Amino acid sequence: MSTKQDDNKISLPFIIRGQEINSDDLLYQSRDGKVQFHYPDPSPLLDQIILPDPTQLQRDFTNVSVSEIIRFLSEAGKAMTLNNARMEKACQFSMPFSALPPSIVRGSYELIPIVFSKMALRTMVENEIGSKYLDGWVEMPYADKVARRRAYGARTLHFISGNVPVVAALSIARAALIKSDNIVKVAPNDPLTAWAIVGAMLDVDPNHPVTKHFSVVYWPKDMLEFENELIQPRYLEKIISWGGALGGVNSTLNHGSLQASGIDVIALGPKFSISILGSEAFKSYEDIERVAKLTAKDAGSFNMESCGSARFHYVQATPVQAKEYARRLYMHMQKQDPALSTIPKNFPTNLHDELNAARTQDDLYFVVGGEKEEGAVVVSLTGDAPDFFPTHKVVVVIPFSGDPAQLADRIHPSTQTVGIYPETLKKPLRDVLVARGVCRFISIGHTIDYAIGGPFNSYEIMRRACRWILDETYPSKWSLPWFYTRKAWQILKHHIF
Repeated sequence: MSTKQDDNKISLPFIIRGQEINSDDLLYQSRDGKVQFHYPDPSPLLDQIILPDPTQLQRDFTNVSVSEIIRFLSEAGKAMTLNNARMEKACQFSMPFSALPPSIVRGSYELIPIVFSKMALRTMVENEIGSKYLDGWVEMPYADKVARRRAYGARTLHFISGNVPVVAALSIARAALIKSDNIVKVAPNDPLTAWAIVGAMLDVDPNHPVTKHFSVVYWPKDMLEFENELIQPRYLEKIISWGGALGGVNSTLNHGSLQASGIDVIALGPKFSISILGSEAFKSYEDIERVAKLTAKDAGSFNMESCGSARFHYVQATPVQAKEYARRLYMHMQKQDPALSTIPKNFPTNLHDELNAARTQDDLYFVVGGEKEEGAVVVSLTGDAPDFFPTHKVVVVIPFSGDPAQLADRIHPSTQTVGIYPETLKKPLRDVLVARGVCRFISIGHTIDYAIGGPFNSYEIMRRACRWILDETYPSKWSLPWFYTRKAWQILKHHIF
């Protein structure tokens, strides 16, 4: 392993199918010039990055069970703590790249070994897909035939986002469990997390089938010739793209043309989340205090770099109650665990100006905080959303009156998670909000407690990332019980005649 640092300039190694490649061929430089890293030129490595023969994937995993993969991944996971030199270097190098403050970057890294624990891995694969489908053929119940199905891993390209380091861990764990072949393109604002995770696998066993079917690489979005050569149906069957933008594939390729060519694009587009608080939250100051303490955790999680952070809070309250809620919410947002939420890094100037402008319009807005760029809570006294989008621990509180179901017309299709209080309000809201695009409902205070192995952004990612194969056997009609044959003939006769 060779990773070097010169002030804020580093070298990003590639890991390609069990081998680490170090070279300073090319330079990435951020727009402000503050962050740079060298990396190998991927173009001459294309033949190593791809898996040209898909049968090699099946041969390598023929006798490898999901249980064996879990054993291997959990062993590698023991080396994914910050006591490990590789992970500590990756964490330190991520800090200047990330939009998150150092304490949250470090806190996110501390979650990575949990993702690779045996319990988490087993829960992930059994809840979302079922290991029996990955280890063999499973018979399906039919009366007139014998049918079996099985899930196979696919040749997959992953565009992972760099907003929270644990995204890389989840992507890699899911991909390893389903026995797929994986090319991981890292994000320039988090170039080393995936390298460190797959590097831990390499350190345990560079020849393990899981290790041999991972490549961790980077290329810039303007390297279109390389990208167009890589993204071909002869090399890839699936693309999983975090954050909506499909890497640099926007000049000659798009989702439609990829799908038409046979490549299945799983686009985990950008989302945001909200809270809906019924009148029960505002019956007393004690209720407001208790609810605000819970929703502060939802709002401030990962400094709003996470799609699960509740940016808009719809409150069934009077303006006076909404103002009191805003005060309490702001106070509790300043008292979060620094591994989860702290003073924002690089607070946007335009957002600061929007807060100052809102502060002068006291007939339209009530603003708590924001003077020190520590975040703020803005109450819209008109009940309308402001012109700016809340980020960097700025929350918008929107009071409403009447039936909470009326909020359905105000739900944006990009809404991911909805925290609801009280619990009894969930049932009348769920179906109508799902129709508007909502993917997840939670009890307030639990947005970060994501159910491992559950759907994400309305996808069961592991299930969608597999190739599902069906094997059907039709016995002769004389070998079937007579009532099945008779029933089949009646159905056929009905449709023909």
